[in-house]
Amino acid sequence: MKILILIMLLLSANIHSKPNVIIILTDDMGWGDVSYHGGHIPTPNIDALAKNGLELNRFYASPVCSPTRASLLTGLHIFNHGIIRPLANPTAEQYGLPADLKIMPQFFKEAGYQTALSGKWHLGLHLKEYWPTNRGFDQSYGHMLGGIGYFDHVHSSRLDWHRNEEPLYEDGYSTELIANEAIRIIENKDPNRPLFLYVAFNAPHTPIQAPEKNIELFSYIEDPLDRAYAANVNALDTEIGKIIHTIEDQGILEETIIVFFSDNGPVFDINPVVAVLAPGLTHSRGSTAGLRGSKSSAHEGGIRVPASIMWKGVLDNSKSDQYIFVQDLLPTLLSAAEIEVSDKITFDGTDKWQSLITGDLIAPNNDFVGAKIVFDERALFNDEWKLHFRKPVMLDVEGTYSLFNVNDDPFETKDLSEIEVEVFNSMKETMMDMKQREVIPIIDPAHFYNYGDTEGGPVIGSPWLEMDYDISEYPSPTKSFFIIVWVMILAFKYYFIGFILLLTAVIFSIRKLKASK
Repeated sequence: MKILILIMLLLSANIHSKPNVIIILTDDMGWGDVSYHGGHIPTPNIDALAKNGLELNRFYASPVCSPTRASLLTGLHIFNHGIIRPLANPTAEQYGLPADLKIMPQFFKEAGYQTALSGKWHLGLHLKEYWPTNRGFDQSYGHMLGGIGYFDHVHSSRLDWHRNEEPLYEDGYSTELIANEAIRIIENKDPNRPLFLYVAFNAPHTPIQAPEKNIELFSYIEDPLDRAYAANVNALDTEIGKIIHTIEDQGILEETIIVFFSDNGPVFDINPVVAVLAPGLTHSRGSTAGLRGSKSSAHEGGIRVPASIMWKGVLDNSKSDQYIFVQDLLPTLLSAAEIEVSDKITFDGTDKWQSLITGDLIAPNNDFVGAKIVFDERALFNDEWKLHFRKPVMLDVEGTYSLFNVNDDPFETKDLSEIEVEVFNSMKETMMDMKQREVIPIIDPAHFYNYGDTEGGPVIGSPWLEMDYDISEYPSPTKSFFIIVWVMILAFKYYFIGFILLLTAVIFSIRKLKASK
């Protein structure tokens, strides 16, 4: 009996010694959207996290949302967890993060943590086995799909707002509601157990909306879209500040690891076909601060994102050039919390905890991020080298490869593939040999044009989580052909108009020349 009591006391002491872990994830925030990178939008609270914690100067996400979230939670890259692109609403397709994969909250829950999600899930809704509370979260709150209206909480004409996967009708601005829930969880945490909290904001994802009080702060900005974007980011920063202040007020700052990052780069130069399939994206006004590419691109602007990690007294008041990839976070945080993992579980990510503690830099070793939407875009990192790959997903072509030294050339201005031939060929072979887990098929543009996602109201159906919807049928090959032709016309309409005007001018000139003879 005494031995049993001693074991229980030791286990209890071990649980008490573990740090709280709070992950704050933003949606589509670019490298240049934070003021500590020179952005024009004031973000004092995000800046403070980077200044007071450890600024992660070389943090890489995947080019779009669902792949990044899946890599964060599994420690795997896109080809091993299979989430190669954003998930659409369940009338259009029925997929989710594979249930056989053990994910971050399950590791922490098994180690005695209380676990909670506040915010965006976007890793499956069609089956209950995909839902957060069936994947290791004790409680969940927020929205299940992609971009929602900030005030109406509507996605594709149905309510997408819930508490523990029960539809929730609630007034309020989503950024504030997500932060309020996080604050409630922190204030009511079990004092005898550490907390794992995943706060996933939908800001500053489209539709770009903000409270009037925030918009008024930027009345000096003439363009209404620029003004709304600045107000949206500023409101997000304010709510992040409230979360940090709550941690301080609860006296647990020195017991808490706080991770901050964005899920991908900003919407800046969106592909014309993507703009037709998701027209709301064109209203965003994010900044890459000059980095090449943006959301959906595997160039630096789409994958290098603002990030920091803070543990007062352990990781603070410093800056690191350590390359950190989103799939590194799970093994790194497990190491920080001294949570042992079975030998049967393998990660693509690498434990970087000791590197962050000591300041020693571990060079990338074939680290990989990417996505497949309209284009298959990938980036492979090895030492100072980055191999970029791009090809249209619907065309049977080889694609294009470029090699950059991103330490010396962060703006990717000089392709070195014909100079560093040995490095280029080796990395190209590595990328070509990568095996791919098939979970989500390549996007069908015709189907997505008909039934894909929209953001906000009007509401014309029951809440998504009531599961009262019909699954849409894919169009026939003939119909698909004409829809795709129409999508291409819409995507490149100015080129078509220019061609028609040029052709008309040529014909008119030829006729006029003949008439003058």
